[in-house]
Amino acid sequence: MERDAGDIIDRWAIAKLKAERIGADESKKEYQWFCKGIKELETKHPALDWNVYQNEILKIHSQIWDLESGIRQGALDSNLREVGHRAIQIRDWNKKRVTLKNEINLKTGEGFQDIKKYHGSE
Repeated sequence: MERDAGDIIDRWAIAKLKAERIGADESKKEYQWFCKGIKELETKHPALDWNVYQNEILKIHSQIWDLESGIRQGALDSNLREVGHRAIQIRDWNKKRVTLKNEINLKTGEGFQDIKKYHGSE
């Protein structure tokens, strides 16, 4: 798979949630494709506990998905205070996501560190 380890596991989590929550055939195919990428990572880097990383990144993306859901659906259009509160939480969860991806890339020696400057997630 032509992606770095951090990106593979990040995209795997998004694809898993889409397959479970949307259920479209294309989402399921994408998830299966990233599952192959995870298997490649397990083979290439057997010393790392990929289950821990998968559980953590899935938790992060689940939180982001749930926070964004009401905003995407327009259910919070009349509650700008809640939209703002969620935006801050989404930013904080994205910081955890970037930190985890960077840790994975550092430990595997793959890809690059995602560096943010003058950004709330740094």
